[in-house]
Amino acid sequence: MTVTASSPYPLYPELVQYPHPTLRKRAAPVTVFDDRLRAFCQQMFLVMQRHQGVGLAAPQVAVGRRIFVTDHLRKRDDPEPKDRRVWINPRIERCEGQTSYEEGCLSFPGLYAKVQRHNRFTIYASDEWGVERALDLDVEAGDFLGIVVQHELDHLDGKVFVELLTAAQLTLVRKRLRELEADYKTATGKAGAVLRR
Repeated sequence: MTVTASSPYPLYPELVQYPHPTLRKRAAPVTVFDDRLRAFCQQMFLVMQRHQGVGLAAPQVAVGRRIFVTDHLRKRDDPEPKDRRVWINPRIERCEGQTSYEEGCLSFPGLYAKVQRHNRFTIYASDEWGVERALDLDVEAGDFLGIVVQHELDHLDGKVFVELLTAAQLTLVRKRLRELEADYKTATGKAGAVLRR
């Protein structure tokens, strides 16, 4: 991954996996909307597509900025974009209700579990040009995007979806977490930001 001296954004971002430390740190707001930011967002789409995801947050490519991208309508192995969106400095308001949805995460390969999320809410975010917009989402009414944006927003707050699991759910996935921890230590010589629960 190459980062230029004057930009916080790598030219060729790469996906990082748990327990990489950036995944557990709160990301900083974006204050400059320039060509470097826009180029980085396009690179994020490429990483997301390469790994067949529907959402990707900047911390997942080791960048501590409040950015994520989504393409929630794209199907697996489909190279064509369907509904690409950039979300910068997002926040949600007016949350109502709860829903349970099975989630996975590109930074936790092979792990899936049901997670509790808000059912209805409004999300505010800027695009890559700095234009803020608001969108009302209702998961119960079929807005899968509502699940995606909540998952990615957690990444920006340094929270990973396994932190939302019950003790019983954690027991079921602990072996896989230990495998990821061991792989990271072998590759880097460091423990990383291991989940302590």
